[in-house]
Amino acid sequence: MYDKNKIRKINVLHLFEMAAGPSIQTYFYKKFGYGESWVLSREKSHPVVDFYGVVEKFPHIRDVIFEGLKRCKNDIDIVFIHGSEFAVPIFKILTRKKVILQYHGSDINLPSRSKNIFRILFRSMADAIIYNQKEQLDKIITIRNVRKEYQPNAVDTDHFNSLNKNRKGSLALISDNLNREKTLKGLKEFSDLTIIDKQEKVFSYEEMPNILNQYETFVDYKVTDYGMLLKALSRSALEALACGCKVYHDERFIDKLPIEHQPEVVIKKLYSLFYYVLTGKKF
Repeated sequence: MYDKNKIRKINVLHLFEMAAGPSIQTYFYKKFGYGESWVLSREKSHPVVDFYGVVEKFPHIRDVIFEGLKRCKNDIDIVFIHGSEFAVPIFKILTRKKVILQYHGSDINLPSRSKNIFRILFRSMADAIIYNQKEQLDKIITIRNVRKEYQPNAVDTDHFNSLNKNRKGSLALISDNLNREKTLKGLKEFSDLTIIDKQEKVFSYEEMPNILNQYETFVDYKVTDYGMLLKALSRSALEALACGCKVYHDERFIDKLPIEHQPEVVIKKLYSLFYYVLTGKKF
């Protein structure tokens, strides 16, 4: 085992909050002692993001860019951009910092984004590209050999854990970014299923562990608003596994949270990429 007190601290500036990924990464990155981490993003209310309270919010995208450029004059080692390729050349050219780009879903799954020539040029300037769904790799088109790494989403196992052994029934969640008609049609095949529509009933992030702990099974069936059946486990499904639910996904049952989604594993892998980008050496 390595001594985290003796490792090189790497400070990371995240730009643009997406799907709570930067917030959870920042929370655990700092907790595990790998270095400092900040998140700058546009002003927007989000129950998960607001729970962690690590995002500094600004009225406009240009304000995020200007503040990010100012921060890069200080002790920033990595600029970590989420989904927005246009910011890659700005920070590469004006700051000379190492830039990592991460994709989270529709920011690369849509052909209009994957194959757009300007997006291809901009993403090709990154020092490394992260993707969190394995099927995204073929969609990350670049004009040079950019390092591309699969990095699973981390689950907050501090917040989501098993609290209840007396469970019954199944649960499915419908969120705003889904094709509701197709998702509901698919869910009708399941019996004894409680469906929570987040447009009609809102539970806070604080409440979700208690909700998930009431059920034996979580049904992870989601069709996106652009018609794609999600093959990767959703964040809600991963949180359900952390709470002790079985998850039905892609015509099979999963009994426990895959180790690759444990925060200790995810953040160590993330730090290893930062270290490689900065030094050219493996951590």
